Amino acid sequence: MENGELSVESGGSAWREVNLANAPVEILDGDRGKNYPKKNEFSDNGYCLFLNTKNVTSSGFNFSELNFITEEKDCLLRKGKLERNDIVLTTRGTVGNVAFYNEGVDFENIRVNSGMVIIRPAGLHPVFNYQLFKFLTLDLSEFISGSAQPQLPIRDLKQVIFKLPPLPEQKAIADVLSALDDKIDLLHCQNKTLEQMAETLFRQWFVVEAGEDWVEKPLSSVANFLNGLACQKFPPKNEVDKFPVLKIKQLRNGFSDECDWCTTEVKAEYIIENGDVIFSWSASLMVKIWDGDQCILNQHLFKVTSDDFPKWYYYLWSKHHLAEFVSISSSHATTMGHIKRGDLDDAMVLVPSPEESEEFSEIFTPLLDKIISNNKRLKNLTSLRDTLLPKLMSGEVRIASNG
Repeated sequence: MENGELSVESGGSAWREVNLANAPVEILDGDRGKNYPKKNEFSDNGYCLFLNTKNVTSSGFNFSELNFITEEKDCLLRKGKLERNDIVLTTRGTVGNVAFYNEGVDFENIRVNSGMVIIRPAGLHPVFNYQLFKFLTLDLSEFISGSAQPQLPIRDLKQVIFKLPPLPEQKAIADVLSALDDKIDLLHCQNKTLEQMAETLFRQWFVVEAGEDWVEKPLSSVANFLNGLACQKFPPKNEVDKFPVLKIKQLRNGFSDECDWCTTEVKAEYIIENGDVIFSWSASLMVKIWDGDQCILNQHLFKVTSDDFPKWYYYLWSKHHLAEFVSISSSHATTMGHIKRGDLDDAMVLVPSPEESEEFSEIFTPLLDKIISNNKRLKNLTSLRDTLLPKLMSGEVRIASNG
């Protein structure tokens, strides 16, 4: 850090305990009146982005699905317009997701919906304000009401208590945590670019420019697709010898405190390591290089391996056929779409000569190795950030400023 260093202290007298009712922030509701947009007033593009529940996630903003309203409609709404450095907090349904409307967000006009509030810094350092609410949302359970649809009313949110440091220390804390966030974001961007590069090259060389003499084989013949265990049949025998269970939810979102556990006394092939290729063949179909901790493979997931072909080969062929598999899954008239092993037999791949395969490996292997290496760095940085966040926000770990 350029202007400070971490030090461990017991907390300082300059810190004061406040609640959100008397803290230097504004908590602003969205518009809920007669002009609130109706479903038929939204469009895929327009003047003002009107946030929906999918836009504010546990990882910040997600703009994969967008709803817009016209400038005329926007002018009729009285409340809920974002300003730069505001944060958005979800308060209904999924409570506690936080997103930061900083200069990195491209949209100039954004409004919140009725399941969110705006937290506007009115004396707090803006980045500290964002990090503070990431900390506060770690445990809002005593302030959340409603069983069918959890909600966090503003009157209850204002009762949340926290320790407020002076402004220079707010900035120092924000600098440390945002530096870690920036490194994490950079690695995510690198991996996204590497994935796109690998898929683009693969499509060009194995689909567009495929060799006429290449051998065609079923996907099932070039890789082993190991289905997971019914892990409820293998409960832990004690609190030490156990692994978390990798299910579809964890494959998509990572592990949380609510995950299931399984005994370590299972066959070695069912133990998943960071860097393994995992294929979800039921419900939410996806192919992913696992980036988490050691765990046990649950049913509805394949662990994909091969004795004869490199990882990049069966990983990229599996991803290539994913859209086809999703289409097959969605066509099944069942409550939970899926594919069958016969679909793996019908999905064809092309096998180049050993010499060509070796040349391709010189390109693709470093790309996948870099993704896996980045994933391990991401895990360490995320763990460090998540450890530091509560310690810095509580004053357990202090930042000694050099001025």
